[in-house]
Amino acid sequence: MKTQLKRKINIHERSSMTEGEYTSFLQDSYKLLADNGNYFTPDEDINCLELAHLIPDVDETVIAIYVGINDAVCNKGLVSPFLIRHGHNNVFVFDSNIYSGDKDVPAGTIDAKKVLNGFEPPNDSWNSNWTYVMIADPKRTFQSLWQEKGYIDMIPAKFEDFTVLTDDSKICTFVDPEAFNHPVNAERDYLNAARDRGQKMVSEFIIPEAIAGETHGLDPVVLNKNEKLYIARADFGPCAHCWSNIHPDNESYAVVNENSAVPLDLVIAKPSVDPKYAQDLIPAKGSADMTTDWFYRGQKVVREALLQGLFKG
Repeated sequence: MKTQLKRKINIHERSSMTEGEYTSFLQDSYKLLADNGNYFTPDEDINCLELAHLIPDVDETVIAIYVGINDAVCNKGLVSPFLIRHGHNNVFVFDSNIYSGDKDVPAGTIDAKKVLNGFEPPNDSWNSNWTYVMIADPKRTFQSLWQEKGYIDMIPAKFEDFTVLTDDSKICTFVDPEAFNHPVNAERDYLNAARDRGQKMVSEFIIPEAIAGETHGLDPVVLNKNEKLYIARADFGPCAHCWSNIHPDNESYAVVNENSAVPLDLVIAKPSVDPKYAQDLIPAKGSADMTTDWFYRGQKVVREALLQGLFKG
């Protein structure tokens, strides 16, 4: 059977859900993804899905993910009652002999290992003892960090394009208002109506009490089926976003498609890797989420999957 789970779910000790509840959610998600979009090949089934529970003691933060490709570009199908607030932050890598990490980081930055629970370099060629930082002060520029002593390379963060694939489940996306200044979104006239719907309907959507404040400062957007929202800022900074798919009228969850890639103009602009490191360094590919993700509640987040999918997403 396509919905028969053949793998054991690695339940976190803090989890508020049972194995049966996880299995039921995954089966429902598989059916939704199979019925909406072109995700599964004929020989793929529920065992191709990734299952994660980002804040294990908050039921609604469970998520099922189909990862179709995770290379220079990434494609995912997503099902989650509540996608928690996060952004994708460019990571700058420094020689630990110059900056040792923790509080010893370039001015205006913060040690990524301090703010990201479960931080991982993008692949094994990146020394885990190097110092990985993110910009904390908006006045600190990419260009100035590229010129900083000890700079090795930068891991660019991805931009995402969300598409709602269902029309029978209400979902409200909350996003950094700067996203609407990005040229891609500026050309999507339907987003004006989607933002109006968001303002009118936002009070109908439920935010789990345990994560109250998750949407503070973000603009609500209610997309119709096949409408898209680009999760990106024109200045390449992290574009905070989350969604609530919890509405009194909903009888099932929505399916959201994600296409993502790192912005090419930023990749071209950054300097070449220091020759001292370039020979053995394998560039980051795919979404590099375990390296670049920034979460509003980073220390509560568990990013290790309960079930791994086809590709690590």
